[in-house]
Amino acid sequence: MVSLKSWLKRRWFELRQGHSVYLSFFLSAVNFILIVYRLLIEQVPLLRYFFPHLYVFAIVFLLVYVPVTILIGRLHIYKQLKTDLYIHVRQNPYIMEILERVKKIEKDLEALKHG
Repeated sequence: MVSLKSWLKRRWFELRQGHSVYLSFFLSAVNFILIVYRLLIEQVPLLRYFFPHLYVFAIVFLLVYVPVTILIGRLHIYKQLKTDLYIHVRQNPYIMEILERVKKIEKDLEALKHG
């Protein structure tokens, strides 16, 4: 049977994941659109001409933003992800212990072959 403490820890983890991965992204995008529209678009007559309504600006913004962020994400995966993962693995003491044990086993097997 799952303890209350374990159940609460899992719900806390799920809450943080849902917030950080999904809701905070959505809320920050909406916040950005509203702030830029209010402080920039509404104050500059030329921009106000091109974006007379908030929804027009939001649609244009998303049509540009989504492909650009996809491109940046793909570049990150191809150029930087390997380094990021390497750093995270090296900082995790559990994974480092596993890697050290695997290296020791490999060394022992090599010694048995040549011994």
